[in-house]
Amino acid sequence: MSTSMIPLIALGSAGLYSVAMIAMKFWWKLPGVGLGLLIVATLLAGATLELAALREERLGIIYTGILGAEVVLIAIASFFLFGENFSYREAAGIGLVILGTALAWA
Repeated sequence: MSTSMIPLIALGSAGLYSVAMIAMKFWWKLPGVGLGLLIVATLLAGATLELAALREERLGIIYTGILGAEVVLIAIASFFLFGENFSYREAAGIGLVILGTALAWA
C-alpha cells in the first residue's frame, strides 16, 4: 500500500465512523434492524480501514487524523441534518481541532 493513500484511508474511516454516529442519532427516532445493521456494518468497515492505515503509519497520527475528520463531518451533519447550531466557543473548538489535525499531519 502506498503511504500517499494513508490520508485517504483515514478519511474513509472517519466517514464510515461518522455515518455510524449519524445512524445512532436517527436510531432514537426510528429504531429498527436495518438501522442497527447499518451501524454495525459502518463501524466494522471503519475499523477495517483504520487497521489498514495503522499498518503503515503511527497510531497517534492515524488517531488524530480520523478524529479530526470526524469532528468536521459530524459538525456538518449536525447542522444540515439535525438543525443543530454551534456557539462561537464550539465553532472555535472545531477550528482548533482542524488546525491541530493539519499541524499533526504536516
